[in-house]
Amino acid sequence: MIEVLRKQLVDTKKAMDIIITILVVIGACLVPTFLAKIIPLGKYQQIIVGTIVNASLIAVALYTKGGIKTLAMTTLPSVSTILGGVLFSNMTLYSRLMIPAIWLGNFAFIYLFKALYVNKKLNYIITAALAIIVKAGIIYSGFLIMSSLVAIPEMAKNTLSTSMGVTQLITATLGSVVILTSVIGLKKVNNK
Repeated sequence: MIEVLRKQLVDTKKAMDIIITILVVIGACLVPTFLAKIIPLGKYQQIIVGTIVNASLIAVALYTKGGIKTLAMTTLPSVSTILGGVLFSNMTLYSRLMIPAIWLGNFAFIYLFKALYVNKKLNYIITAALAIIVKAGIIYSGFLIMSSLVAIPEMAKNTLSTSMGVTQLITATLGSVVILTSVIGLKKVNNK
């Protein structure tokens, strides 16, 4: 498992690795905390923020190596979102209870991209589809377990059900499409 995390799609130089890491941290940590406070995104807030975070998670899988970066990116987005109180301000308590499932889902998402696309060279779209389904499945299963153990007001339960299910599928898919453009671009640059 550790060996899978040590590989990356493109062998970057140290400076490029630092730049990529900084950009990914900004996408996964600062965006959930500050973007929605600075720019009013309305009902598309979770879609936009979630897309940026998922693209950042995939970027970690493809363009960095090492377990520390993977663990940091697995945990930072959800902690940042909860601390910022941005996406689920009226449901922060219930969102906090979802953190373990979100971490597991994020880790599985990164790990599957690294294991299948980077290491096994499986088709990007097939890899993305598998990773998206697994991530959303883990997070939604966590919601189902939490909602069976904790009394959640009906309105909050409906919102969280959508956020931890369908919205996860949408944002992971959009994040995958965003990164696909970088993968295609890098292939073109490397083939010249």
